[in-house]
Amino acid sequence: MKRVLSAVLAATLLTGVVYAATETVTVIVKKTSIRRERQFYAPTLAEGLLGETFAVKERDNSWVKVGTASGDGWVHESAVTTKKVAASSGGATAGKVDERDVANAAKGFNPQVENEYRKKNPTANFAAVDRMEKLGTSNAAAVAFVRDGHIQPRGAGK
Repeated sequence: MKRVLSAVLAATLLTGVVYAATETVTVIVKKTSIRRERQFYAPTLAEGLLGETFAVKERDNSWVKVGTASGDGWVHESAVTTKKVAASSGGATAGKVDERDVANAAKGFNPQVENEYRKKNPTANFAAVDRMEKLGTSNAAAVAFVRDGHIQPRGAGK
């Protein structure tokens, strides 16, 4: 009986250690592609939305392999963080925190930092930055661009 109890206890503790050691990442941009390969122009397997959390399967340079409902795929580390990201309802901005605030806060950028930057760079064209943030392309258009431009993954043709 002691052996059985010891085995169950050991298995339970081991499961807890493995679970606790599982690394996760949280998406810190509005939307990011989780790709089949470690390339920005690789086909999209799934999309990660702001605040979504994924289990990390592997890391390779600046790419993170994550598990999704569609299978395992790669996301660039610039789109995720291992830090906890949460909107707070306290403080001066109570009730006015949106997804952009959360993404910027996760990157260490907030309205105060932006205002300081504006003061130090009065000729910066923030309207152009706002327009660029709204730009996007479909996965089909990106795949066509790669195909039509004969873009090859690193190491191809060697």
